[in-house]
Amino acid sequence: MNIGVDLVKISRFKSVDKLSKKILSNKELFELEKSANKMQYLASRFALKEAFLKSIKKGILEIELKEINVIKEESGAIHILYDNKEYPCSLSHEDEYCIGVVLNA
Repeated sequence: MNIGVDLVKISRFKSVDKLSKKILSNKELFELEKSANKMQYLASRFALKEAFLKSIKKGILEIELKEINVIKEESGAIHILYDNKEYPCSLSHEDEYCIGVVLNA
């Protein structure tokens, strides 16, 4: 079992338009458009994807971030979907920071 954790400062994601195309899947890009806080949305997805890469012991250049999908369920729960496998995860944000945790069991 591996756990990945990543903490990001939300203000690093000011260039939402430029960064979103590198980080987000098509479905996430659609969700971004509906989001009330675009910087926070983008930062949270980046934190989760970085945490996921750590959990599978891969570097950021080994897998395109937009190939990693963060799925938000109707209940508000989230999980990572990658290569037809689901990975449990958790996300939290407070003021200027966002943290993502992913479990690879």
